[in-house]
Amino acid sequence: MNPYPSSNQHNKHGHGAVGRTLLWLAIILSVALLAFVTLLAVRNNPLYSNAQANGISKYKFIEFCKDELSSKLNEFAKQPGGAAIGASYNARDIVSSVTEGILQPPAAKATTPPPRLPGWGMVSQVKLSREGYPAQTVPFACQYEKGKPVQLQFPLQQQQ
Repeated sequence: MNPYPSSNQHNKHGHGAVGRTLLWLAIILSVALLAFVTLLAVRNNPLYSNAQANGISKYKFIEFCKDELSSKLNEFAKQPGGAAIGASYNARDIVSSVTEGILQPPAAKATTPPPRLPGWGMVSQVKLSREGYPAQTVPFACQYEKGKPVQLQFPLQQQQ
């Protein structure tokens, strides 16, 4: 027999068991907290959308709108006297301005509004900057109707 016994040989339910129990409790609480936060984040995701019903997801719609706007700005820069234009967006404003469904004009003498068409709509702002000019905030609108290309409405006029 060992003349110098360890504490585990004589006391199997001592301090080591309490520490192990606390460790397992901490692990279980951490996993539960992680599961709760994940469920909360998934449920409150601002980019969640029904892509099947609307043709494309909300995220793709926003990206298509930004691409269309970038294309318009590049076209403007290629015009005589045009210059490169920088565009910056407030992501929170853009995501919150997207609406599901396209409003139809009401029929004459209609008492109820017509149902929305599947798709996405957005009215937001972009901050434009160009060398030699002060930055401006310009409104723009974008619309997608299921099965049709994204349409951008952007009133951009060349400054003189």
